[in-house]
Amino acid sequence: MNIYSAVEFNPREPSVVLIEKTGTLKMFCVALCKDQLLQKHQAHVPSFLVVVKGSVDFLVGAEVVTLQELDTYRIPLKTDHEVKGRLDQNIILITQELNPV
Repeated sequence: MNIYSAVEFNPREPSVVLIEKTGTLKMFCVALCKDQLLQKHQAHVPSFLVVVKGSVDFLVGAEVVTLQELDTYRIPLKTDHEVKGRLDQNIILITQELNPV
């Protein structure tokens, strides 16, 4: 799969593309347009973010972590957070550990 070909930049809502899901792993991409917000949610399993393209603001409470292309970030467990696109086209890759020990 080519991630750039698979995602769609939709100004009405973030686009999510599932890449792989097994009993222990889930990997997916989210495409965000400029100023588009991935609404507040929580990670209930260990999750890791990689910025594939563009730049995003990772908002946790009052803290804003700005991530650039190829930056990585371990998403805090059970903590409200949002992700906001900073450029015209932004793609993040999320890897989740399912059924952690």
